[in-house]
Amino acid sequence: MDFLAHKETDSYQLIIASIDELCPEGNSKRQKEVLSSQKIIEIVYPKDRLEYDKHGAPQLSNGKAVSISHSNGLIALLIGKQSAAIDLEMISEKALKISPKFLSKEELALAKDAEHATLLWSAKECLFKIYKKGGLTFSKDLAIHSITKSQIECSLFEQKFTLHYEKLSTHWLVYYFD
Repeated sequence: MDFLAHKETDSYQLIIASIDELCPEGNSKRQKEVLSSQKIIEIVYPKDRLEYDKHGAPQLSNGKAVSISHSNGLIALLIGKQSAAIDLEMISEKALKISPKFLSKEELALAKDAEHATLLWSAKECLFKIYKKGGLTFSKDLAIHSITKSQIECSLFEQKFTLHYEKLSTHWLVYYFD
C-alpha cells in the first residue's frame, strides 16, 4: 500500500492516507473512517489490534500509543511510545467564524485569518486528545502561548506541551508524541 506520507523516527510513526484508496467499497463515510484506521494498523502492525479505551480513545494491543484524525477524505495516524495525539483539519472560514467560542481573548489576536484560526483549532483538538477524558472548556482549559515555524507552545490546565505542526496543501496537521 502506498501512503500519501509515511514518516518513521525513533520516537513516532506518522501515516497519512486517502480513505477512499484504503476503503474503495461503498460503505458510509463513518464506516470508511473506521475501516481505514483498522486497515493501516493491519498493514503496519499485522500482529496487533486497534482497540478503544473507556473514553473512546484508540490504543494498540502492543501497548504503543495511537491517535487518529480524519478530514476531507484523508486519514492521519500517529503512533508513539507512550503518548500520541494528532489532528488534521482542512483550512476553512468555519474556524475563524467560531473562534470566539474556543479561543481566549488573548488568543483571538493570533487568529488573524481562516488559516491561523484553523491552526489554533487543530492545536486545541490535539490538546483535547492528549487529555482523553473530555469535559474541557477549550477557551479556558487549553491555552496557546506561542507559535514558531514548526511548533506551538501551549498548555493543558497548567501542564506545558510542545506540539509540532505542518501545512499539507489545504490542511493543517498538528501532533504530539512522547
